[in-house]
This record gives sequence, C-alpha cells and structure tokens, in this order.
Amino acid sequence: MISLEMDFLESISKEAEIKFKKSHSVLSFNEYLTLLIKNPSLHLRNSAQYFVHMVEYYGAYEKADHITKYERYKLFDAEFNKGCGKIFGQEQVQEAIINNVKNFVSSGKIDKLILLHGPNGSAKTSIIQALVNAMEDYSKSDEGAIYNFSWVFPKKEVVGSQFGFAKTEIQEIASYAHLPSEALNTKLVCEEKDHPLFLLSLEERDELFKQIKIIKIPEILKKGQLSYKNKQIFDALLLGYNGDLKQVFKHVRIERFYFSKRYRSGLSIVEPQMSVDASVRQITADQSLLALPSILNNVSLYEAVGPLVDANRGMIEYSDLLKRPIDAWKYLLIACEQAQVSIGWLNLFFDTLLFATSNELHLVSFKEYPDWQSFKGRIELIRVPYLLNACDEAGIYYNHLHNSISKHIAPHAIELAARWAVLTRLEPPDEQKYPSSLQEIIKTLTPEEKLDLYTYAQTPARITQSQSRELKKAINLVWSEHRNHLNYEGRFGASPREILYILYNASQDKRYEHLSVLAVFEQIEILIQQKSSYEFLRREVYRSYRDASSLLNNVKKYYSLVLEDEVRNALGLYSKESYVDLFTRYVLHVSAWVKKERLMDPIVGKPIHADENFMQKVETSLLAPQESYLDFRNQIITSIAASNWENPEVRLDYNSLFSGHLRKLKEKVYQEQYNVVHKIIHNFLLLLKNDYSSLNEKELNQAKSLQTGLIALGYNESSSKEAMVFLAFEADKLSKVQQQESLGL
Repeated sequence: MISLEMDFLESISKEAEIKFKKSHSVLSFNEYLTLLIKNPSLHLRNSAQYFVHMVEYYGAYEKADHITKYERYKLFDAEFNKGCGKIFGQEQVQEAIINNVKNFVSSGKIDKLILLHGPNGSAKTSIIQALVNAMEDYSKSDEGAIYNFSWVFPKKEVVGSQFGFAKTEIQEIASYAHLPSEALNTKLVCEEKDHPLFLLSLEERDELFKQIKIIKIPEILKKGQLSYKNKQIFDALLLGYNGDLKQVFKHVRIERFYFSKRYRSGLSIVEPQMSVDASVRQITADQSLLALPSILNNVSLYEAVGPLVDANRGMIEYSDLLKRPIDAWKYLLIACEQAQVSIGWLNLFFDTLLFATSNELHLVSFKEYPDWQSFKGRIELIRVPYLLNACDEAGIYYNHLHNSISKHIAPHAIELAARWAVLTRLEPPDEQKYPSSLQEIIKTLTPEEKLDLYTYAQTPARITQSQSRELKKAINLVWSEHRNHLNYEGRFGASPREILYILYNASQDKRYEHLSVLAVFEQIEILIQQKSSYEFLRREVYRSYRDASSLLNNVKKYYSLVLEDEVRNALGLYSKESYVDLFTRYVLHVSAWVKKERLMDPIVGKPIHADENFMQKVETSLLAPQESYLDFRNQIITSIAASNWENPEVRLDYNSLFSGHLRKLKEKVYQEQYNVVHKIIHNFLLLLKNDYSSLNEKELNQAKSLQTGLIALGYNESSSKEAMVFLAFEADKLSKVQQQESLGL
C-alpha cells in the first residue's frame, strides 16, 4: 500500500514538474522578452484582444433555423466543461457581446461598460458565467498564456554582498528570477497584475514595437504605466544601482498567472454595495517586509485592493448594477472613458472588460435619471429576453436535471413544462402591421400556433397551402414585431428559474415513482394561483394570450395528441399504405395531372391516367375550408419545383417540404383507428393490474405489444401507466362533451 502511494505521488510529482517547465511559469525579464519577440501577437494584447482570441480559440459554427442564420460560438456550448453551464439559444446576445468587444479591439481601447438587461432569470448572469468559465479554461492553454511580474530580493549571502550598492560579486547571477524560495529574503507581488512591458519606458517600448514590426498595438501597452507601488520600487532600485537597468531587472520575476473566479485572479463579481470597488492600504508596516533591502526601507509602499484591482487584465461583472445608488458607481462614467479610477490620492489604471447586469424595472427607472444620456454614451445595452423556442427552453432543464434527479423522468415532462413557459411569454400580434393577405391569419393566430411557428416553422393546419407559404416567409416579421417595444416579446412570462423550481418540486412528489407529468401540471396550477407574486399572471388577457390557465389546458390537449401518436407508433398501427407512401403516390398523380401526362402503374406495369377519384379522396384530408383543389395541386408542383431549383443537389424530402400535409394525412389515418387504439389502451391497463382474465389471446398480445412499445419509447411501468390513464381519462372526457353537444346540452 505504501509502495502504491509512493508510486502515485512520484508519478504526479514528475508530471507536475514537466507541466510547470513546459508552461514557462517562471521567467526572467530577458527570457520573457525572448518569448514576446518570438510570438508578439500572444503577448502584446489587452484584455479585449485576449477575449477575442479566446472566442477564436474555441471556434464557431454556422447554425440556421427557419428564422435566420447565425454563428454559434462554441465556448457557449461549454464542451471544455462537459456541457456544464451551456447556454441554450441567445445567439443574438452572444453575437452582440462579441461584436462589442471586437469594437474595443478595433479602437485600441476599452471605453464602454457592457450592460446585459432583461427579465429575472433570462440567463444574463449565466452568459457572463460561461465567459468566466471559458477564460479560466483558456488561460491554462498555451495560447492563453498571460503574465505579470513580482519583485524578488535574495539573501545577501547568495549574492555575496549587500546588493543595491556594490557591483563586484553580484555580476555572476544574471537574474534572481529562478532562485529557490530558501534563497530569497522576500518577494513583493504585483496585485494589479501590471503588464511586464510597463517596466520599459514609453520610448523603450516604442522602439521595441518598431523592431518587431507590430502595427496594431493596444493603447494600454503604448501608454500604460506601472502602478504606484511598482513605480516606487523601480525608482528606488534604479537609484540604488546608479541607473543600471540590468541590475534592476535582475529583481524581476515574470510569472504566468491563471484566471480564477474563486481566487479573484483576473475575474471578479461585484454584488450591489455602497462603496467604490477598490481601496488602498500601506504595506510597509507588514513585519514580513522587514527583510527588504535598505534602499526600500524608507519608501512608503501602498497597494490597491478590491474587486476592480483583482479583475485587472481580465473581466469584472457588476451584478444587478442598477440596484445600487447611482452615486455609489458614478465613478464608472469616468473610469470607462479613461480606464482609471481615483482611490483617495492614488490613481488606479486598469485594463479590464466591464460587464454588468440589470433587470428591466431598474433600467426603466435609470432612464429617467437626468444624467442618463451621459451614462448612455459609456454603456452598451444588450437585451437578454426569455427564450421563445420551446426546444431550446427544454434544453435548459435537461442540462440542469439530468444529473440532479435520481428518479426516472417521464417522457415529455420537461418538454411540456418548457412549452407552457414559452406560451406565457408570447405577445398577440397586431394584424395591421402585416400585408393584407396575411391579416386575417395573423388576427386569428393562437399562442400555440405562434409557438409552433417559432419552434418548428409549422403553420396552422387550418390555412391554405399558399397562405402557409406566405406565413413561412413572414416568420422573421412575426419574430421581430415586438423587438423595439418596451414590453417586448420575452420580457414577461414564466422564467426558467420558476420552471426549474416546479420540476424539482414535482420530482419530490411521493405519490409517483418518477418525475410525473401530472405532478408537473399540478405544480404549474399551484404557481398560477400566486398572482400577487408574479407580474406575468396579472397582465391583461388578450385573444387567449397571457391566460396562464387556458394555456395550461392547451398544453394538456397537446399532451393527449402526443400520447395518441406514440401509442400508434408503439403498436405499429399503420394502414396498409403508410401516410408517407400515400402522399408520395398522390404527388405522382398530381404531377401527371398537371402535366397532362400518363404515369406508370407499378401493379399492372402499364401507363395510366391520373386517378381523379384517388386524388379527391386524399384531398378531403388536405384542403383547407374553401380552398380550391386546382390551386392546391398547382401549389404542390410549384413547391417541388422551387425546392429543386434552390437545392438541386439535395434529394427532395417530403417530410420537410410538406410536413403540414403529412401531419393532416397522419391524423386522418389515425382517426380511423381511434376506437381500436383506445380499446387496446383499456386492455393494457388491465394487464398492469394483473386483471386480464377476460382478455382473449389477441387482446392480451396487443396489450403486451403496447407495453413493449412504450418501454422502447423511454417509459417505465409507472410512467407508462400514468400516461395511458391520462389519455383514457381525456378520451372519456371528450366523449362526454361530444355526447352533451349531440343532445344540445
């Protein structure tokens, strides 16, 4: 056992030593200059350039949906962190942040604070945390190497005389940077993480830049100066060595540092508070500094401390900035412009990306402040709304829950919660802002139809084919209608935090052995009762929008349709001819009819005319009310021709091009099997209760087939039973309603 422990320690010790040397963690000033000249783009960058390089390091990929094309930056996928902290959606926000930082790079200076604003729980802090995590990870890579320096002072017996005054024996040591700790009297750390080039004068730096032929140099590296403490030390040593810079640089140890939020190394978060985010303190009273050389004993050394100091060369987040009294952070107005802040008699210069977050309520109040315009010139506003895509919304919950809930998660439990959340965020469209041909459709567009339009580019089944195509073309118009409104779409509604709370509560329900869909519905109903706590529940209902209870009922109806679809898939209950094959054959007949040609009959092997009876039978399921079959058939052929023209090398996919039509045919085929399916569901429930003695062999086999099929779809025994009970109950409820309607009740 001891041998094993020693082998392990020996192994990790050697690995750590190799890694340390490879990373160039400690360098002399000369060694650092050699590294800089070899790769100037890596070492001559301010925090904005470092940020952009970090983004490029992780890369990006093009992502397109039915609304727009955009770049998705991989750092927000958090693959380096095994997906922990992944940001779902919000690509426009990500792009806005990165474009703003690129503007800082172009201008050569960071002169604005980036303020993310939006409703509570819209991922403002999560987005910044994703950047923080990426900064921490990137700084560990070779490309992300970043350095500051400290001052080291050896024991006099190491150098053979009192350095700072004699130059006889100290010449043998080129630098004290690599001396072991036992050879040092003391070490002074640079808390502000000054760039090592600040040790050179402006003229010396300018000459260096000319020699390495770098044109784009950040302003901070051209004009930046040592912090007050470092300047005092530098000047004192230069005086002690009678102006010999080589002797001064011997005391410089260049050290690689790594970004860390936990240890506030280059990364800081400032919570709402009343004071300036930095302060100053004298350090020469510290007893550990008594070993400083005599030339420094009479120098009053001060150091700056605080979050703004800790974040230098990296980034800082002012969380809920506008909750603080404006006078407590008004200094940022000048700080953003001049990259410095006064702390008593000391001026603190910094090279830091400044981020802040705020909710909409505080931002609206802030805009009423008399000096708002002055602040606006130094603040870049980026809106972070709630997501309006149900798939992205569900991704948030899966990412949080997959490792934190030990119970089986019933299929659709998370998706249905996400669907309700997104429905509560949608705003009623104003038909007057659309072309006249779309106004009636827009006026009657329900929240469910709008959600399906946003998430799946799925148009309402009730509209004609030409209307469907026109509505698809107008998706971006629908999406952007409320963008510039004060009450923009995604400002109000159930937040991801609330939905996660609902899901966690549902998972604790002891009545169920799994995360139950019914428990989720119950938790949503409990939340809906708390109108005094949630603003979105108190908003005026308009055309079925913003009606949380009605939207939940519609989610339940949607769940029933999903379950019916799954049951038929689980049973393999299709007609002799599947709906896809049926539609494919229909298109062949329509094509022949439009072109006035014959088509080959695969059965008799002879050319035949298009079958008018067959086409009309299919069209009874496809045509919208008052839609002409002539227009419908021509639109089918036009859509196919347009698809082939736009994508000549892509094989025609009816499932994509005609998803709405296939959905209608599918429903038609399934309706014919309604009674059969619900009889099997009844028998399945008897099977689970071990009460199947009344079933014949065929019925029992069908029930077992359903059980096997549901397990294959991700159910277990308890969740499948719950789903089928729910479906049977909803079917019974629908049957009673239909009976009452037939009796005129």
